[in-house]
Amino acid sequence: MFAPYTRKFMPLHRFIVAGIGCSVAFIAASEVAGSPQTPPPAPAAPAVAPGAAVDSLPPIEVTPAVLDLGFMAPRAGGKGTVTLKNTGTTPLTIVAVTPSCKCTTTSALAGKVIPPGGSEVLEAVLEGASMPQVHRASIKVAVDGYARVLELQLRGETAMPVRCVPSIINAVEGKPRQGRFVVESLDKKPFTICAVGGREPEFIGFSKGDAPRAQYLVKFDLDSWQPSFPAYLAIETDRADCPVFDIWVRSEQTIPKSTFRMKDYRINAGRIDVGGSVDLKLEMEDPGEEVLAVESGAPEVQVQLLGQEVKDGSRIVGIRVTPKSPATGLLYAPVKLYGREREQQLTLFASVRAPGAAGCEGCVK
Repeated sequence: MFAPYTRKFMPLHRFIVAGIGCSVAFIAASEVAGSPQTPPPAPAAPAVAPGAAVDSLPPIEVTPAVLDLGFMAPRAGGKGTVTLKNTGTTPLTIVAVTPSCKCTTTSALAGKVIPPGGSEVLEAVLEGASMPQVHRASIKVAVDGYARVLELQLRGETAMPVRCVPSIINAVEGKPRQGRFVVESLDKKPFTICAVGGREPEFIGFSKGDAPRAQYLVKFDLDSWQPSFPAYLAIETDRADCPVFDIWVRSEQTIPKSTFRMKDYRINAGRIDVGGSVDLKLEMEDPGEEVLAVESGAPEVQVQLLGQEVKDGSRIVGIRVTPKSPATGLLYAPVKLYGREREQQLTLFASVRAPGAAGCEGCVK
């Protein structure tokens, strides 16, 4: 629980991960789940004159060829290892290990010497993300005497117990505004989709009254939202561990405008009982300026600033979300954070249900 709001910053634990570089990208989940391919045979080590750099890759065999971290719960992150084996005839000295971004780190291998036939284990840790997304990362390994660097690949997916495939609807100019996506449970247990964007879901190959499934094919039509479609289609389910999640509708109008460097520009408040509230933490990637106020952009929800803490160059802001209306169903509203000179708009969504309501009761108005 945050202490009452004060101008002093109080320390808070933050996920810090050691690093492969990480460029977070939205890609189809099938790309993430694919099995690593067998690496090609490493080239024989060419002779290297003292002080010269050979214009080729170092003779290092990487196992596995792609480090697949699989599915990771929100904020959990993941880690794994790859083995670097010297297949050449001379010792190899690792000069540097360079991540592609600060969201990952690796074990310290700079200065390590791998003898012929020997190997070193490289551990990679990916920082946890708060919202569902696909991650793709790389690490560059430079070896003394070789002009070209070895590039290692890492991938994984932050996912809730139920996910969408793909994890994004690409609605940029010229792209179709109608289509379909898959909604499925990771544990393969049957569940029910209660609503999509606060509306009755439109299924393909499934009718009301059929037995629940572990996977559904769902239709969408962005032109049915007027005057404009939402930035996030919130999907409500009957699973207690995943009452609501979203699929991002990416377009020229929905790309977040970054004033504060937030970890995420949407707020999933989960399930909230009528008459209840929920406390949440918003993460900023840099301390930025002090948040002085938070404001809801919709009359049906109140958002209160609880406090904030700063540690290791990041700011964590605590808020309380309280629905003001007795209505149930999807709560979708803009929220603003205010600093002394800047402000940042975020999107809040939640599934509001009557206390004790089971299944999909109250999801569709």
